Formats: sequence, structure tokens, C-alpha cells
Amino acid sequence: KKTTKQLEGFGKSVAKVGATAGLAFAATATAIATKGVTAFADFEKGMNEVLTLLPGAGKEAFDRLGDQVKGLSKEMGILPNEVIPALYQSISAGIPEQNVAEFLRVAAMAAKGGITDLETAVDGITSVTNSWGHEVISATEASDLMFTAVRLGKTDFNQMSKEIYKVGPIAAAVGIDFGSVTAALANLTAQGTPTAVAATQLKAAFAELAKEGTKADTAFRDFTGVGMTEFLAQGGTFEEALIKLKEGADEAGISLVDVFGSIEAGAGMLALTSDGGAAFSATLAEMGASAGATQVAFETMDQGLSATFDKIKANLSVMAIETGEKLAPHVLAATEAIMDAFVRLQPHIERAKEVVKEWVAEFIERATPAFERFVEIANKVI
Repeated sequence: KKTTKQLEGFGKSVAKVGATAGLAFAATATAIATKGVTAFADFEKGMNEVLTLLPGAGKEAFDRLGDQVKGLSKEMGILPNEVIPALYQSISAGIPEQNVAEFLRVAAMAAKGGITDLETAVDGITSVTNSWGHEVISATEASDLMFTAVRLGKTDFNQMSKEIYKVGPIAAAVGIDFGSVTAALANLTAQGTPTAVAATQLKAAFAELAKEGTKADTAFRDFTGVGMTEFLAQGGTFEEALIKLKEGADEAGISLVDVFGSIEAGAGMLALTSDGGAAFSATLAEMGASAGATQVAFETMDQGLSATFDKIKANLSVMAIETGEKLAPHVLAATEAIMDAFVRLQPHIERAKEVVKEWVAEFIERATPAFERFVEIANKVI
């Protein structure tokens, strides 16, 4: 009898705790469901924007690219809502769909290693690969050279990505390789020149050397017998061209600044040859051994509590999206029913508005004389 009583009491306690826990779980489940549906709605919208760049792509492409986004997010610890804009930007920049997953992985490593956001990394790397051509330089090679410049100069990956657009197209058009450009940026910034200014100096120098008839072009032809573009096409390097410019100026008894019509261009080339080009040559040698620089930077940053928390947040975000994806069909059906109810309710709402208008009009009609009388009396009292 005593045991039975104890068990009955225990049963009541369990029932009470169970009811409380059930309410708490229901509230938590509702919150998760709401968060999930919202997360999936945002994810779906972003992915649909990406599909606008792929005419004819349907659910299969949505699922395939969506899985790639979620996989990269979980692996790299970058939230899906940051990966999707980068995916859009990559495809928009000409990265083929079949290669975009690997490209984004390289860009994500660069972003993590370079302490910048994914879109900035994508912007910088695509500026390089689009200027020189994917068949000439890969995303990994571009990123490795940029990280080597960061290591050797006083700049960072974020600044490099934002400024490379200035010098990339003209350098590639002239025939100057990206390794020479990054070596020049590294040396100029190491001497204290801001990254933006260094990129402007190089652009001015390359443009003047490439354009026939300019002061620099005329001088270079006097020193070598050919123009810069032809010199490089015949197998010459930018390093050799720079040394010939320096030697020619020295023989003529003038400063290298005087070889150029632009102060910016002359100042940049003078800084690169201030020691006879020895530092620039040493930096170029480092560029030749740049392979793996991105991986090293990424591995350095992809450790510790911060990196772990990033991955936890990214995994939770993906879980919310996947939860919402499962609930989406039911929510869609419910919203359609709600919209239908609004349509059916509309005539009644219109009638209610008319009734309110009629009531207000009658109220004003009846109240106005009384209010006017009140004002009259109030004026007398005053």
C-alpha cells in the first residue's frame, strides 16, 4: 500500500513536469520552425537571383547549387547569406557553373586567410583571372601571388582585392605577368606607398609605356630599339625592361622620373629601381615560390575558438534552412488559404469602411452645433 501511494505521487509529479516540458518544447519547436521558414525564404530568394544568371536552369540547378552553398558554408564557417551573394558575383564575373564550387572554395580560403569578406575576395581574384585569362592564371595562383605580396609588402588582402582593378587590365594588355605586378605592389608598399597610390603609379607607368609616342615610349625605344609591348612579346620580362630604363636614364644623365611624362609613373618606377632593382628582383624570386601561400594563411586563421564558433553558427544556419525547406510546402499551402480568405473578406471590409464613414459623418453633423455653442459660451466666460 505504501509503495502504491508513492508511485501514485511520483506519477502525478511526472505528469506535471511532462505538461510543463511539453509547453516549453512546443514553444521552442515553434520558434525553430519560424526561424527555419524565414531562413529558407531568404535562402530561396537569393538562390533564385543566382538562377537569373543561368537561363533555363530549373529545380535541378537550384538543388545542386544550393547543396554547394550549404556545404561550403559548413566547411568554411561562412554563413549561407554571405556565400550566396559571392556565388552570384562569381557567375556574373564569368566563372562557369561547373567550376564555381571550386572557385568559391579558393575564394573562401582567401577570405578567411586574408581576414576579409567573401565578396571582396571574389572581386579581387576575378579581377585577376578576367584580366589575364583563366587559361593563363588560375584562381589559386592569383590568390597565392596576392598573399605573397601581402607578406612581403605593407598591405593586406582586402586592399589588394580592392585596388587590383586599376592595374590589372592595362598590365595584361601590355604583356606584363601578374607576378611582376604583385612584386611591384609589394615593393612599393614596403617603402611606405599606400596600396591605392602604388596601384595608380603602376597603372600610369604601364599606360605610358604601352602608348606609342609618349615620352616613356620614346625613351624606351631609344634604349632598346623596340616598344615595351614588342619587347615583352619577344620574350623580355618587365624586370629586364625596368633595368634597361634605369640604365638608359643613368647613361643619359637624367633621373628616371624625367623619362616619364607623368610624375606618378616616374615616382613609382624610381622607387622600384632606387637600389638598382635588387629588391624588386628578390621579390620576383619570392613570387616564383608563392604556391601554397593561400593554404598556409587559411590554416593559420582556421583554428582556435573563433573559427570553431564560426563553423557552429554556419552549421546552425544551414540546419535552419533545411528545417524551413521541409516546412515550406505546408507554409505555402497555409499562406494560399490565408490569401484566399482575404479575397473573400474584402467585400465585408469595404462595407465596414462605409459604415464607419457614415457613423463619423453623422457624429460630426450632430456634434458640430454643440461644439459651436460651447465655443460661444467659453468666449463669454473668458
